[in-house]
Amino acid sequence: MRIILILMFGLLLTNCSNQKKVIKSPNDLQSFVNVFCAKNTSSAKVIRVCASEYSKNLTIAENKTRMNLKLQIADIIAGSVVSQEIITHKESKGIVKTYDLNAQSNLDDVSIAGYKIVHRKILKEAGGWRVLILAEYKLT
Repeated sequence: MRIILILMFGLLLTNCSNQKKVIKSPNDLQSFVNVFCAKNTSSAKVIRVCASEYSKNLTIAENKTRMNLKLQIADIIAGSVVSQEIITHKESKGIVKTYDLNAQSNLDDVSIAGYKIVHRKILKEAGGWRVLILAEYKLT
């Protein structure tokens, strides 16, 4: 009976072992970020955004990630793009084609108070920290 209990206890402990997945390459990191960010998608009533930033200092990495989130939300809410295109096409002795596009993104006086952090993940990476945050903003 003792042998059976010891075997069962041993099996239970082996199932509790911690199996960490390690990010070894940029492709591993990209696939992890894609899976992390695919958890939530935006809808007609809720804007969901995902941001990821890296720094050697954890506080700086978190602040950069939050700023990135805020910029993404603000851009979706009130962003506008002003573009100017110039297209030239001449055919005479030779064909001359030119294309010039000037685009500028404008963001004016936007309030994003009320955004909520849904999930945050902190990874140790190459002597620094990578912070991933999922956030949502409910449209009224």
